[in-house]
Amino acid sequence: MPTLADCQRWLAAGLIAAVIGVIVMWRLGEYPSRLLVGSGLIAFITLYATYALRGIDLTPARLEVLSEFAVFAMFLAFYAATAGNDSSPFNAHIRQAYSFLRGHLWIDAPNYIEHAQLGGYSYQLHPLLPAFILMPAVAVWGMDTNQTVAAIIFGAIDAALAWRMLGRFRLANSARTWLAVFFGAGTILWSESINGGSWEVSMVVAIAFTLLALDETFGAVRPLWIGIFAGLAALARYDLAFVWPFYAVLVYWRARKIRDLAGFIPGFAIAAIVYVVFNELRYHSLFDRGVFIFAPPGSRLFALDHFPGNIYTLLFMAPSVNGNFPYIHPTFGGQALILTSPAFVLALRPSFRKFETGMIALAALVAMTPSLFYFTNGFSQFGTRHYLHAFPFLLVLMAIGVHRRADQMTRILVVASILLIAFGVWHIRWYGYG
Repeated sequence: MPTLADCQRWLAAGLIAAVIGVIVMWRLGEYPSRLLVGSGLIAFITLYATYALRGIDLTPARLEVLSEFAVFAMFLAFYAATAGNDSSPFNAHIRQAYSFLRGHLWIDAPNYIEHAQLGGYSYQLHPLLPAFILMPAVAVWGMDTNQTVAAIIFGAIDAALAWRMLGRFRLANSARTWLAVFFGAGTILWSESINGGSWEVSMVVAIAFTLLALDETFGAVRPLWIGIFAGLAALARYDLAFVWPFYAVLVYWRARKIRDLAGFIPGFAIAAIVYVVFNELRYHSLFDRGVFIFAPPGSRLFALDHFPGNIYTLLFMAPSVNGNFPYIHPTFGGQALILTSPAFVLALRPSFRKFETGMIALAALVAMTPSLFYFTNGFSQFGTRHYLHAFPFLLVLMAIGVHRRADQMTRILVVASILLIAFGVWHIRWYGYG
């Protein structure tokens, strides 16, 4: 259970990140973004409030909520401090939200926005949930809405939800902290959040609802809410619909009541209906044909032939090395998971003979499978973007394998992961890809 001191440390870290970000950007001649300044103010005000609460006996539930907010404030400041002021031009979700507010489904898509052209109209290639979430912001700021800011906020929410979910396992606060920091700063969640492009926003939104579904699965075990969260996750990343059966199996294993499985039906059914209706209105099809229309004629979007290249990207693709500073350069096509987040090897630590562990491992594998046979590997990217939606399942395996306390190997691998991601973020921002 987190303590008030834990919350204060997270908030202090967020304040420090915001202050450093303001100083660095000011020195570079860039005016610090409102998000960066605002995140620093949030951290400062909340940090001051926690000191005022020192003499109050807070309940464990309230401390938990405060700790989650503290993690959010810390990562909001951290991401804002490392993102710069530019908004991604690949703002398909903003364009889709704008079209929703005007009563139509087609978008205004310039050539650099990937889209499907059908019947004289342009349709975005991404699932609709991120655009739906962005509608209130677009209603206020219109096409000037900054999609990167939205990605940063959702990335910080993801980190806070990871912290929340880790609380469902028997972890000491130090181990929980190590794993939460790894998820937020030692994986490409960091780089994807501060990039803020269309594919990135889809991923960070999907991760949020997947973490909520897993938190419920290992917490209160309420099938209705698990179904709703898992359904929403699939409306941000279609691949996550394939893991729905694993939630049902895990709930049955934990609750041992077959009637509880009926609770999944509303969430799954609503997600499926929204998916079908959205595609019927756009493509007159039960399925999303956008990528098939967008792909070059004759392309096989999913084929066994694509597997070697994708598995190479996931497991073996290394950065390039040459005589130009800083000598090691992230490649345009990606970088293997082990060379961006080596701490993920800890997901192999728990025994897969245990039923729950095996189910989570299979869910991670199933979530990854469509991307392994997809016709592109995710370029341009740092790391392996197409597999980001499976990271919450890998984090669960890491939590199971930690055995309460983070040992020296865990800490070393987490630090190595953070340094590798930090190097990639720094290199791409200042030098681009190698």
